Amino acid sequence: MLFFRFLLLQVRSSGWMNILAADIRMNISAKTIALDDRPQMSLGDCTADVGNFDIEIGGDVLPWLINLFWPGGIAGGQSAIHEQACNIARSILLTNFKNFLLALSLHLPIGQNFFIDYAVEENPNFTSKYVEAQAAAEVVYDAQKCHPEKLEEWSEADLVPKMTVVWMSESIPNCLLKSANEGKLVHFTVGKDIPSVAFYLRTSCSLISICLGRFFKELQTEYPDQYMDLYFHTYKAPFIHMQNDSIRINSTSAMDFYINPIKEHPESLARLVLSSSSSVIPEFIGNRFTGNMTDRQNEIRENFSDIDEVPQTFLNLFEKVFTMTSRVMVESTLHKGVPIPIFDNVTISGTSEIRTFEKTFALMLILSLTDYRNKFLCNLVVSNEYHKLHLINMVL
Repeated sequence: MLFFRFLLLQVRSSGWMNILAADIRMNISAKTIALDDRPQMSLGDCTADVGNFDIEIGGDVLPWLINLFWPGGIAGGQSAIHEQACNIARSILLTNFKNFLLALSLHLPIGQNFFIDYAVEENPNFTSKYVEAQAAAEVVYDAQKCHPEKLEEWSEADLVPKMTVVWMSESIPNCLLKSANEGKLVHFTVGKDIPSVAFYLRTSCSLISICLGRFFKELQTEYPDQYMDLYFHTYKAPFIHMQNDSIRINSTSAMDFYINPIKEHPESLARLVLSSSSSVIPEFIGNRFTGNMTDRQNEIRENFSDIDEVPQTFLNLFEKVFTMTSRVMVESTLHKGVPIPIFDNVTISGTSEIRTFEKTFALMLILSLTDYRNKFLCNLVVSNEYHKLHLINMVL
C-alpha cells in the first residue's frame, strides 16, 4: 500500500492596479408623475458610455495571473463602472429634482395679490411625439375664489409645432377680471390736484368760462365755489370672449361725481356709465401675457343724477374725454399684462405665439432654461415633431 504526502506551500506575491475611467457620458430617461397633487420625477433606463477605460497592473506574478482573465476583467470593470455611474446619477437627479419639486408651492402668487391654486390630479401622458399633462386650477384674489370652467376638448388644426402648448379656457382671464372688479383694483380719481383740469372741476365760474357748474345749475346753487372729484372705476366685471383668431373685450366703466374731498363727502351726486367693446391682439412681452387694443365702440349714458338731469350737450362734450380716459384704463391693464406662472430661470422666447379659438386659447411657447446653481447640466432638446421634449442629456 502506497501513501502520499502533500506539502502545502504558501506563496506570497504583491502587486498593484490602477484603473482609469474618463469621459463617462450617460443618458437617463425620466417622466413626471402626480403624487399628492404635486408633480414628482420618476427615473427610468440609464445607459453609460465610457469613452476612455484603462487598467494598469504591476508587481510579481499578479500581472501574469490577471492576463489569464483579461477579457472578462475588462467587461466586469466596465459593467461595475456603468452600474456605479448610473446609481450616482440617479441619486443626484432624484435628490435635486425631489427637493426642487417639493419646494414648489401649490399657491402661486402672480402679482397684485392674485394667486393661482393648482393641483396635478393625473399622471401626464407620454407618447413618442409629445407629453400631455392636465392640472386643475383656480384663480384667487385675496380671500375671493373663482372656479374656472373645465376645458373638455380643443382643436389642434393648423397649429405650428412648438416646444410647449398650454391650452386655457376663456374663463381663466375672466376670473381674473371678475376678481379685479370685486376687489376694486382698477380705479382712480381726477381732482383739483391736477392743475390742467382743476379749473374745469369748479362748481362756479363766469359766463364766458367752462366748468361743471355751467352744465349743472344745482351745483352752483347748492355747492358754490367748490371743486368736484371725478371717480373713475369699473362698473361691471369686464368680459373676454375668445373667437377664432380674435379676442373681444366688453367692459363697463363708470364716473361718479363727488364734492371735493371725497373723504368728507362720500355720497355720489351723479354717475355716468360708459359701455365699450374692443378687439385685442394678444402677445407676449417677457414672461407676461399682454395685448394691444385695435377698434373700439363706445356708448355713454346717465345712470343717475341728484344734481339735475345730465344735459345732452355735456354728454356730447364729455364723451371724448370719458372715452379717452376709459381707453387709458384698459390699455394700462393690457400693457401691464398678466404674469405667466413659470419657474425661475425660465424665459419665454420671442418666437412664441398665442392662438385663439372658440372659448379657448393656446399658448405656443418656446422656453429657455439656464440654471448654473446645480452641479449638473440638463439640455432640453426640442424636435421638429409636435411639442416633443427629450430629457435628459446629462454630463457629469
